[in-house]
Amino acid sequence: MKRNILFATETDVNQGKGYFPQDIRRLYNIPSNLTGSGQSIGILEFSNGYSINDAKQFWSQHGIQVANVAFVSVDGTRNDGGRSPDDEEASLDLQWAGAIAPGAKLIVYEANAGQTFETFADAVIASLKYVLNDTTHNPSVLSISYGDAESSFDQDALTQIADLIEQLSQKGVTVCISSGDQGAYGMHDTRGVPERHADAPASVPFAVAVGGTHLNPDGTETAWTYNGPQNGGATGGGFSDVFPKPSYQSSFNSTGRGLPDISFNADPASGYQIIFQGQNAIVGGTSVSCPVFAGIVALLNERRAQLGKGPVKNLTSLLYTNYHSIPYRDITVGNNSFNGVTGYQAAPGWDACTGFGSIDASAFIEYVAQLDDTPVTSAPAVGSMRSDQAPSVLPKSTSKCPVVRVLATIHKVEADALVHGVHHHQLLLRDVHVLAIRGADPSIVKGYAFVAIRYGDDEGLSGPIPDLKAGRSIELQGEYIPQNDAYPSVGNPGDPVIHFVHHPVGFVEYEGKTYQ
Repeated sequence: MKRNILFATETDVNQGKGYFPQDIRRLYNIPSNLTGSGQSIGILEFSNGYSINDAKQFWSQHGIQVANVAFVSVDGTRNDGGRSPDDEEASLDLQWAGAIAPGAKLIVYEANAGQTFETFADAVIASLKYVLNDTTHNPSVLSISYGDAESSFDQDALTQIADLIEQLSQKGVTVCISSGDQGAYGMHDTRGVPERHADAPASVPFAVAVGGTHLNPDGTETAWTYNGPQNGGATGGGFSDVFPKPSYQSSFNSTGRGLPDISFNADPASGYQIIFQGQNAIVGGTSVSCPVFAGIVALLNERRAQLGKGPVKNLTSLLYTNYHSIPYRDITVGNNSFNGVTGYQAAPGWDACTGFGSIDASAFIEYVAQLDDTPVTSAPAVGSMRSDQAPSVLPKSTSKCPVVRVLATIHKVEADALVHGVHHHQLLLRDVHVLAIRGADPSIVKGYAFVAIRYGDDEGLSGPIPDLKAGRSIELQGEYIPQNDAYPSVGNPGDPVIHFVHHPVGFVEYEGKTYQ
């Protein structure tokens, strides 16, 4: 249930003292002009107290002024003042959320976890219900650093947790949950069956599952990979056996919600400094990466407030529907194998090891602050949105045809053709997923299409797209013709067609580049 906090005797940074707040702010480019002012961060704790004196000592040591900390008992459980050896969890959550967003109000919600997974799940449910109805503190983001393999929990309890987190997400309360510290194995008990397990409650679809990396002093990162007892574990990740694949992940897996979504430093070998019971300590694990990202979300919501917007809603979906435009730092080295279980490899794009990777926080905040609250469609899939477009608005068609944005796989590359004296790439697509549509219901779009990409004149793309190959992903926007009568000599006569993938209607995203 509670993460086993991973202490380190020394790290690779700051002469073995661990990362300080100013290091993390610099390496993730966290903006100095935002503090989380006007926001509240809810920190959910279960049978773990904290010492406010430890927190003040830590913040003072690094020149940080945090003015507002409140304790809320969900069920009568008291704060024991951080006297228990297990209280390092609440200590690090509080200290690092405050280090990232010192201007935010920090609300510690405490509930009794009991001694079983059943009583822990009950405590989580009670806490989420409390927050959902808390009109006094109104947090815009929650940090939860607890969990275990899905198989440890009753499925009905996980469904209740998922329903509550969905309600919170749609209300504008982002729920961040650490993805686990036992890699793809996912269980605290290392004597369990050596199988892959996704970690719950991080696996619920509307939570942001926060994984772990190893952060080098030069800013480069690899996946938090198990290298022996000295670094304790590996970043949690995998695919749910309880929750089906959400629509925003439709390109990643045939079944099961995949996690994590995003990752930050968590390896104890590149650990964080805290103050615990009056002494400096070095800690790691996704227990720390989670409150770090929660702090960044508070900064994001402060920026949105400056722009006259409310707190971000459905952030998990937005992380996917905008993945080409969000400034992710892709992580392609490492894996999350652990305890004899072969895990997942970090790879280009999203993976079940580090998700999309980490971020440039300043660019991330500025981009997401501009987005509307509503996801691209009611059933979003993975895709992108160009930064000069509102996320839910497509341009008007130049004809009576609907305008569609899709993500697909190139099935076949036909020879280029001259159509009305103008060059066209000609592609057959499969696995077509709708990202957005205007002028029709998404159900009219089939899973295959023929695409004509005009180029080389004043109306089409400025030039050809290099190295188009079968098997690669492509994203494009254009007019959708349900039945092929515009290009009868190519493909099958009944194939739908996507054309006008150029100004003023469309664009093409291929191999990380935009063509328009």
